[in-house]
Amino acid sequence: MLKVDVLLDLFWCDNTPEERIPKIAECGYKYVETWLGGDAEQLKSIGQACKSSDIKLVSVVLNPVNNNAVAPVRANCLPAFLALIDEYSDNALTAGCTSGIVTSGNLVGDMCLDTHKKNLTEAMRHAGELTAKKNFTLNLEPLNTLVDHAGYYLDCRQTAVDIVKDTALDNVKILYDIYHMEIMTGNQVDFITKNIDYIGHFHSAGVPGRHELFNGETNYPFIINAIDETSYDGYFGLEYRPLLESGESLRKTLSYLYPNKQQGFL
Repeated sequence: MLKVDVLLDLFWCDNTPEERIPKIAECGYKYVETWLGGDAEQLKSIGQACKSSDIKLVSVVLNPVNNNAVAPVRANCLPAFLALIDEYSDNALTAGCTSGIVTSGNLVGDMCLDTHKKNLTEAMRHAGELTAKKNFTLNLEPLNTLVDHAGYYLDCRQTAVDIVKDTALDNVKILYDIYHMEIMTGNQVDFITKNIDYIGHFHSAGVPGRHELFNGETNYPFIINAIDETSYDGYFGLEYRPLLESGESLRKTLSYLYPNKQQGFL
């Protein structure tokens, strides 16, 4: 059974990350993730706040989506990319977190798509070998290029799966963001269930608008039920921008996803 987590960066934005964690716990959640990855001391502080609230930090971002100086799709950036992954994964581990998100970087000039894919596969293989020694998992994220991330290379979920397969490493998976893939392709359940072994993490948000899951065209309870019928027992992240007050939004989302269950079970 999957475990729902909350991206703490998008809720109670007037509070510090550490102050948001007990608020999330009060809404019935046991897991959080963050876009933060570069500040070891802050992650350590977040980890301590999680421990105080009986919350687990389950994911961080390892390379910023728009930082092409460390983009793994660029072969000349490989040393810088690997150094960043090494550093940020260490940061995460100090906070008790054992997985992180990798972004591909943007398309490069006249470079052909096959070369983009080759470079990204090689980078993910090297990074996966590096982090496997730490028991740390990398989740490569395809994003939509129609609404949010024009120019981003990895906007195809099948390409992401192909790359993961080609690395042949158990600690390299994809982050399957239902919001992004709803915009790009749809046909979610069929693809997810056929490729569940290559998925290491999920993200979610309402389509259109990237707001609450219950305000959109996507039938999230149906998708979650399908995922729960597979072998997947990882995390399902709430990465949406709430229109409601944060606490009300998170409670309503939990009730929407699991209407017949008590809060705090996830």
